[in-house]
Amino acid sequence: MLTRNQISIYTNLYCDRLCLDLNKDDFLYYDKDGFELNRAEQKYYSIMGFKLENCLNHMAFQRPWYTSSDSTLLIDHSLILYRCGYRGDAHKQLCALKSNFPKTSLLLNTRPKWGYDFALDSIDQDGNIFEVLHIEYDTINYDEFVQELNSVQLQIDNIDWHSASKAILEHREDWQYLRGFAQNDWKARYLLNWQRAEYTEKTI
Repeated sequence: MLTRNQISIYTNLYCDRLCLDLNKDDFLYYDKDGFELNRAEQKYYSIMGFKLENCLNHMAFQRPWYTSSDSTLLIDHSLILYRCGYRGDAHKQLCALKSNFPKTSLLLNTRPKWGYDFALDSIDQDGNIFEVLHIEYDTINYDEFVQELNSVQLQIDNIDWHSASKAILEHREDWQYLRGFAQNDWKARYLLNWQRAEYTEKTI
C-alpha cells in the first residue's frame, strides 16, 4: 500500500563554510515559515554537501518519506524537511556582509528546524481525484521532532488507506463545504485524532 523509506535524521543542521559568490539579490525572498530556500541559502547548503531537491516547485533540503505502489493511492508529496542555522566561518561572513546586505540578518537569525509534510490523494470509482489527508509538522526541537515522527509513522503504517479513503469519500458532505484549511483539519481529526492538520513554527 504505502512504503516508508528508511531515513537517518540529520542532527547537525548548520552551515559553517564560506561562500565566495554571494550578491545582494541572493538574499531576497527569505521564507520565514517553512523550508523554501533563497539563493543565498542554496549556495551555503550546496557548499556543505546538503543535497537539494525540488519541493512543491521550490528548492529545499529534503528527503522522500512515503511512496505508493497502489494506482488508487497517490502520494502528492511526502517529505522529511530540514532548515539550517549558521555558525563558524559562514556566521562570520554573514555578520561582515550585514552592513551592506541587511537581509543577511535573516540568515543569521535562522534556527535549525526539522519537519515533515504528507499529502495523500485517492481516486474514486469515476476516476476523480480527491484529497484523503494533508498534514504538516515542524519544530526547532530535535527530540520533539523524533518523538512526533515516530508517533505519526506508527499511525500511517497501521491505517488501511483503502478503507480510510472510502470513509473520507463517504463523509464528503461533512467537509467539502468547509473553507480553506478547515477541510484538512476535519480529515486530520477524523483519521489521526489531531485537532488541526498543521503544527508549525517560525524559522526565525
